[in-house]
Amino acid sequence: MHRSVRACWMMVASVMLATASLQAASPSMEAVVPGIGQRGTEFSFKVVGAGLDEAEEVLFYRPGIQCLEIKPASENELTLRFQASADCPLGSHGFRIRTRRGITELRVFRITALPVVMSSEPNESPAAAQKVDHNVTIAGVIDSADVDCYQVTLKKGETFAAEVEAVRMGVSLLDTVLTIRGPDGAVLTMVDDTPLFRQDPFASIVAPQDGVYSVEVRETNNEGDENSRYALHLGRFPRPAAVYPAGGPLGQETAIKFLGDAAGEFTQTVTPTTGFELFAERSGLRAPTPQPFRLAAFPNILELEPNDDTAPATAVTLPVAFNGIIQQDGDRDSFSFQADADQTWQFELYGERIGSPLDAVMTISDESGMALARCDDFESHDPRLVFSVPQSGTYRLSVTDKRGAGGPLFIYRVEATKADAKLTAFLPRPNRLSQERQTVSIPRGNRVVTFVAAQRRGVTGPLQFSAGQLPDGVVFNGGRLVDDQFWTPVVLEAAAEAPLAGRLAAVEVSGQHDGRSIYGGFEQTIDLVNGPGDALYQGYTTDRLAVAVTEPAPFRIELDPPTTGLSQDGTITLRVRVDRSDDFTSPVDVTFPFLPPWVDGPDKLTIPTGESTGSYVARAWADATPRMWPICAEGKPGLATSTMTEGEMSARRSRRSRSASFDVRLATALVDLTIIPPPITGVMASVAGEQGQTVRMRCQLDVLADVPETMTATLEGLPNRVTVEPVVLTKSQRTIDFGIRLGTDAPVGEFPGLVCRLSGQLHGQDVSYCVARGCTLEIKPAGKLVTDADGRPLSRLEVLRREKQVRSEKTPSLNP
Repeated sequence: MHRSVRACWMMVASVMLATASLQAASPSMEAVVPGIGQRGTEFSFKVVGAGLDEAEEVLFYRPGIQCLEIKPASENELTLRFQASADCPLGSHGFRIRTRRGITELRVFRITALPVVMSSEPNESPAAAQKVDHNVTIAGVIDSADVDCYQVTLKKGETFAAEVEAVRMGVSLLDTVLTIRGPDGAVLTMVDDTPLFRQDPFASIVAPQDGVYSVEVRETNNEGDENSRYALHLGRFPRPAAVYPAGGPLGQETAIKFLGDAAGEFTQTVTPTTGFELFAERSGLRAPTPQPFRLAAFPNILELEPNDDTAPATAVTLPVAFNGIIQQDGDRDSFSFQADADQTWQFELYGERIGSPLDAVMTISDESGMALARCDDFESHDPRLVFSVPQSGTYRLSVTDKRGAGGPLFIYRVEATKADAKLTAFLPRPNRLSQERQTVSIPRGNRVVTFVAAQRRGVTGPLQFSAGQLPDGVVFNGGRLVDDQFWTPVVLEAAAEAPLAGRLAAVEVSGQHDGRSIYGGFEQTIDLVNGPGDALYQGYTTDRLAVAVTEPAPFRIELDPPTTGLSQDGTITLRVRVDRSDDFTSPVDVTFPFLPPWVDGPDKLTIPTGESTGSYVARAWADATPRMWPICAEGKPGLATSTMTEGEMSARRSRRSRSASFDVRLATALVDLTIIPPPITGVMASVAGEQGQTVRMRCQLDVLADVPETMTATLEGLPNRVTVEPVVLTKSQRTIDFGIRLGTDAPVGEFPGLVCRLSGQLHGQDVSYCVARGCTLEIKPAGKLVTDADGRPLSRLEVLRREKQVRSEKTPSLNP
């Protein structure tokens, strides 16, 4: 490694200092160094980011960690001192930093049970390898073309294991290679990817002789940079590759077998409880990271060989978990189960997701062997299928590998459960490659909008979102989701006297299913490491939403509730108001982040400096669904167009706390916008005329509901050099006569798609309605328009028929 961890930290800090805005409003956390600490100890992390000088609190998603000190060094750097309890959960801990101006992105650090040792230079070769003790965790960085080497002493017959956590650090897609060399320098094992930990390799050996062994870590393509951080666990602990069975029933003693360790198979007996994690233990030593292990409320069924072609004679009753190993190439496992007619069961296989190399195919057959359901992949190489039982009886579940492969580590687990209704709340992500809109920061005395969505399984009908454990003084408004919606806006509002604070709020979604209430919690996966094809290599799943109250913003926006409905194929003008503080003079850009389906409008409305109101015209297409929809407007500071003096610019820069609040999005309260059927309809006949003429077009109206007392009718869709005067009418009128003036140079041809727009004011609201769509204006060259006896223009086909008839009448008959 060409730089120590401290040097790496200094480089990251210098880059951040060069690029961060001096007045960044939203805090940001870009790097956490070294990113790993030992359970039961105090440790410190350096944090690099932006807007960190006003950090006040750290929000932890898992228990066992206490923040002892936050020590800012500048706006872009700070030191965090943590205490991990003796029973602190091992693995990844997600956290955020709250400042007076917002909440940072989520970052993770790792907790290990082993003492943490910092990698030390020089250690680029076995000859210069860093000497380390057994059972330690080394925190290191792989720079470009770098190799980190470590040295341990072993006696013949001792078991030794090494495990790299790189991608699991949640920083970058660091694909490492792990090599163990013997005392003579010969390679004993070299590991790149593994089914268990994917890009994070691990290996175990039994020492063939006494001596000094070396362990090497490098990037698979000899690349790397200051963000290529890893943790290397070294010691005499066990490091199995698989466990069988890969799950067990809660509260029941379960015997398990660990597979794939260099010292051979070994067993362990556990009694899982809620939150249980399975660590391999042998001779008083524990693996540094847990094995994937499923917890369930139903019993295990273990395969009994031979079961390739015939399932056990005794059929089990569901729900159960079927467990097996595809032990050799071509192996197939079969199980029998009993099910009653009209029941629906879900069969979900866990293989790849629990570190197995199995690419499974799952089949359900009847007693005659006829396949009734089959599944290969479902969102991964693990299949899942829902089986509706056609009739009461015995059925067979079969599992095999799609490639015909097998081996002692090809474990799997199939959980057969009732396909119960389920709801899960989450926040839709506008940009998967960022954490945009994944937290909520509300200025005192103001409002912000966020969007909540629900994943439904077997639940239809409207849903309702709610939130608990919010910061004091914060209320959650809205959150009703109709059946055919994916997401809906909610507005959170902070009281003017709300204390500056942050909480991890519990968001819940509820609905009705089969006459009973269904409740679901919050689940949000934060992407930390992405790879080619937008694949997610490492994420962190949270069960709560980070919400904070921040310093006041310099403006508020309001949306006047509509006093009438928005007609299908019509428009409504929405009025937005801005209330600025005395020292805030910037324009405000207003958007509508949520409009009903088939409703649109301008991308942005700007309320200029010196003005306090703006009008937004929303248009409903004819396909818009008549219904009441919650909407709100969102505003943020725009770019000023006026020129400021140097003194004014200096004064603005000096108002740091206020200018820092400029980069905020504020929301109005939710208001109801109702889509209604057209209250007025009309029909118009197509017309034709010659260049230079004025033609009449009449529109017949039918009033179906309340409309403005007075309206202005305009004709839209006309070609260039064709004009028509607007017509003013009252709601009692049933006809409109337009005089269409065709210029002498008006374009010749047919112009379909004309529409009559009726505009007016109803209950103080500007509205319009489009009627009589689809008529056509035909323009002929002067002297080329042909009409019938009643003055009706003839079509081209009718003209040709008339000309043919005239020619035939002029031709003398040849008959005597």
